[in-house]
Amino acid sequence: MHSRRWPGRRLAAIALIIVAGLAVAGYRTDRVDLPILGERPGYGPASVSPVPNLAAIDRLIWVPDLDDGWDPQGLTVAARNLFVSAYRSRQLGESRGPCRMFRIDAATGRLLDHIDIPAPCGHAGGLAYAGGATLYLADTHTLFQYDWTAPVPKFRVIPLGRGVRGAFAASGRGDVWLGTYERGRPGRILQFRTVVLDALADAAPLDADMAVRELPIPSYAQGAAVDSSGKLWISRSGIAWGWLDRLDPRTGAVEKRYPTAGGIEGIAFDEAGRLWGVSETGVRHIPLRYPFFPLIFRIDPARLVPDG
Repeated sequence: MHSRRWPGRRLAAIALIIVAGLAVAGYRTDRVDLPILGERPGYGPASVSPVPNLAAIDRLIWVPDLDDGWDPQGLTVAARNLFVSAYRSRQLGESRGPCRMFRIDAATGRLLDHIDIPAPCGHAGGLAYAGGATLYLADTHTLFQYDWTAPVPKFRVIPLGRGVRGAFAASGRGDVWLGTYERGRPGRILQFRTVVLDALADAAPLDADMAVRELPIPSYAQGAAVDSSGKLWISRSGIAWGWLDRLDPRTGAVEKRYPTAGGIEGIAFDEAGRLWGVSETGVRHIPLRYPFFPLIFRIDPARLVPDG
């Protein structure tokens, strides 16, 4: 999330209003009865909050190290591995801090390991996997390239140049997408070939004119993913609301819109076509008791019920 300047009481009131509004509008907000894998944080209410389209969710995993203040942002999938990027925050309104990437077993929810991301990372807004052993982590003004199979961690740092911001990232076959977050107005997303990224000289910037495609995207975009048919999905959210927009990949027009968990951030498809997402609603530095859903979750897109 990119802005949290409202007082906690006002946020809590807005959260209650929005969740109640979803229920009135007919969106299912059933009680969460699925088991939650991973390690539960030591704070928060006894149960997580209900969310729209819960019937489409078939796996839940706690975000790692919530007690230590980590706030999840990016997510990608490589085989049985879930990768989640996060920054650590100690207080409301603090949206930059040390960055970390977690590797989680997608089947068991077990935290396998983590790696700290070097400076200048401060938000860790997006993750992308384009095949092989390379991960890409997008920060606001920097793209980090990382071989997750290497025995010794090593990052290549690519500055983001003219017309490029790394609010979030999306994976493609041989592609990395980088998008912008805009409040109340459309953003945009750029598609880059990994061969172009690999060919950049050390410290050379990645500019917008190196992209093979640019598309408009809706406001409040927090993550993106490309499905097996080539459709582009955008996750959009505030702390108490969330949407999944499926776009026409030629024009960027919204084809379908699905309500989902508030605070949804990074999203990614796995090899089976399931859509994974991560929510920051309920992380420790946000003083809200409701909603509370600091989870990684897996969605069956065929079971999503659209808006309207």
